Amino acid sequence: MPHRFSTPARRAPAALASVAKPVPPAGGQALLWGGQDFQHPAATHQILLRDGTRVAYRLERAMRRSIGFQVGAEGLAIRAPRWISLEQLDAAIHEKARWIVQKLQEQRARSDQAQAQRIAWADGAVLPFLGGQITLHLHPAAPRGGSLLAIGEGAWALHLPVAADAGAAQVRAAVAAWWLRHARSLFTERLRHYAPQLGVQWRSLRLSNARTRWGSAKSDGSIMLNWRLLHCRMAVLDYVVVHELSHLRVMDHSPRFWATVAEASPDYAALRAELREHASPLWA
Repeated sequence: MPHRFSTPARRAPAALASVAKPVPPAGGQALLWGGQDFQHPAATHQILLRDGTRVAYRLERAMRRSIGFQVGAEGLAIRAPRWISLEQLDAAIHEKARWIVQKLQEQRARSDQAQAQRIAWADGAVLPFLGGQITLHLHPAAPRGGSLLAIGEGAWALHLPVAADAGAAQVRAAVAAWWLRHARSLFTERLRHYAPQLGVQWRSLRLSNARTRWGSAKSDGSIMLNWRLLHCRMAVLDYVVVHELSHLRVMDHSPRFWATVAEASPDYAALRAELREHASPLWA
C-alpha cells in the first residue's frame, strides 16, 4: 500500500527560479547516475538528493494548501499547490529525503520479494492462501468449478478440471476463475458478518485487481475489495473489511474513524502494520 506524507507549503516570490529538472523523453537517456536510482514510470521531474540518490517522480499540480508525498509500488508521486515554485518543491523534497528514500527502499524490497514469489503455473504449484498454502492438483476428472480440500493446518489442496500438462496460461486462467469466485463468496460472508456489528449497510461488492490499494468504500454503500487479500491471513483480511465498512459511518481517517474500526477490530494497528509489509506473489 502506498505511504503518504504531507507538508505545509509556504509561498515564495514569483521570481524564484526552477531547480527540478524534467525527465528525459521516452527513448532518451536512461538514469545512469551514481547512488540509488528510483524512477516512477510516469515521471515528469527528477532530483538528485544530497546522498547521491536520484529520484524521478510524478508531479501533479492541484488546488491544495500542502505538498503531498505518496510512495507506492510505482515510486514517488507528489501533489503540490499550483502556486509553489519548483525551487520550493526541491527544498521540501530534500527536507523529507530520509522518509522518501526509506519508503522507496521498502517498496523496492517488497517488489523484489514478490518477484521471488512468482507463481509457476503448473500441476503442484503452491500459492499463499489465508496465511497458509494452496497446492494445485490438475486433473480432468475434478469437479467443474474446482474443489478446495483442507489437508492440514493452514494447508489446502485445490483440484481443478485441467490436464496436468496444460500450458501456463490455461492453468492461470482456471485458477483465476476459481480464485475470483472464492474471493467474492468469502468477502460477502465477512461483510455480512461485520456490517451489523458496525451498524452499517453495504449495497454492492466489486472485486479489484489494484496493485497498491486493498479496498475502498463509497457513501452509497458500494464496497471494493482486492482479490489479492486471499493471500493474507484471515485476521488481516477481516481488518480491511472492517476498515471499509467503517467508512460507511465516517468517510475520513479522523480519530472518530479509527475508534469505529476499533469497535470490530481492536488490534487494527498491528494488522494494519502487517498489511503494509505484505507482498503478494506475481500472477504474471
